[in-house]
Amino acid sequence: MRRLMTIMAFAGGLLGLGNYVWDGWTMASGERNLYVPSNIVSVLLLVIAGSVAATMLLRDHGRMIEEERKEYRATLALSIAALAILSSWILFRALKVA
Repeated sequence: MRRLMTIMAFAGGLLGLGNYVWDGWTMASGERNLYVPSNIVSVLLLVIAGSVAATMLLRDHGRMIEEERKEYRATLALSIAALAILSSWILFRALKVA
């Protein structure tokens, strides 16, 4: 479970941030822009991974071994950091387009 959450957070961060670093890499073959669906999937992955990691830390903190705690903390930190950066990119792009 904890490895799945880490993978989800990492995939969500790469999907969302890669969309802005390599501008438009999510363009479909028909030149259809897939920024919005890509952002939705990325935010969902990050929120799910972060909330599950936070829930597990709060619920089972006393029964976890140290390695589990470190992995859940890292997943939570990765999710929060990627969400903050992704949100700023989304806002920047929205302001730039408007």
